[in-house]
Amino acid sequence: MEETYLMWLARVTLHNTKKAFQLLGRFGTAENIFYAEPEEIRSALGNATKLADTILSQRDPEMLDEWMIELEEKEISFYSYFHPSYPYLLKQIYDPPLGIYVKGALPDDHIDKIGVIGARRCSQYGSSVAYRITKDLGQTNVIVVSGMAKGIDAVAHKGIMDGGGKTIAVLGCGVDVCYPAENRELMERIIENGCVLSEYPPGTKAVPYHFPYRNRIISGLSKLIVVIEAGKRSGTLITADLALENGRDVFVLPGNVTSKLSEGTNNLIKQGCPIITESGDILEELGISYQEKEKTRFYEKVEEKLEPEEREIYEKITEATPVTAEELSRMLEKPIQDIQYVLSLLEITGYIRKLQQAGYVRS
Repeated sequence: MEETYLMWLARVTLHNTKKAFQLLGRFGTAENIFYAEPEEIRSALGNATKLADTILSQRDPEMLDEWMIELEEKEISFYSYFHPSYPYLLKQIYDPPLGIYVKGALPDDHIDKIGVIGARRCSQYGSSVAYRITKDLGQTNVIVVSGMAKGIDAVAHKGIMDGGGKTIAVLGCGVDVCYPAENRELMERIIENGCVLSEYPPGTKAVPYHFPYRNRIISGLSKLIVVIEAGKRSGTLITADLALENGRDVFVLPGNVTSKLSEGTNNLIKQGCPIITESGDILEELGISYQEKEKTRFYEKVEEKLEPEEREIYEKITEATPVTAEELSRMLEKPIQDIQYVLSLLEITGYIRKLQQAGYVRS
């Protein structure tokens, strides 16, 4: 029952976690706070009169019952800071949330988690590399944490799941609210292969000032942060700064020095953040053994199965740099119709995939 009262306290002191812990230190339990005399609450909070008014105006036991029914109906779990399932790393940050809401299955603490963040309006280069790295990580026991936003976030979630791994999406809204709306299918897939997580109660809409608070949770859950692309004033840099403040390592994908999308990331490199170019860099930092030759052996097996004309084209396609049918036609000096036919076969069998308006890469 104390968890229910802690959920109440987390709601009424949202973004005032320090005050919540201050009250718990004074009254011992959230239940005691719920039933404390108004004068005691006001005395404990001192000058925080607005917060005291909020707490005192929301102490209806029937309201607690309604909240619990809502969680059950929507299959949402609540874990307070004191619950055994509350992530250990999240407790270590400067301002941990008093409680979190989870839809899906919260992965075990012993599994390494890395945050992957970047620009919403990312380049094809950033998208391709983010997908390749996270898909590779999906073949290991690593979980990717991101924010389910457009761009790099969405690509990171897709990559880890396509590789067979699990992921956590931290939201700036309730876990029953999909933001952005076009990520509905992605959100449902994340819930099936991990969870969505938020400090905001069900039904809370996404508003701009929620996202800096959301970002601290992304960095808090993660053992290290990977920044794929970020402009000079990107919100992504807020998450990177929070991670550094909380003692997390920040790895950075180097970018084109003439690209505005790489100004922020290249500045992080100048400040001493280590460079990342492949999943092995992350795994080495985490101390996880990963044999690159296993991936090479997979590609060799694929080539063994292909017909000569298919193999000739497949060998020209890489993981990172997209290539178009027109470029392959020029490289191999073959009619584009023949190239397109073979590309269709390779795509159907899952050996390659087409990137919108960019070309083909290996799956």
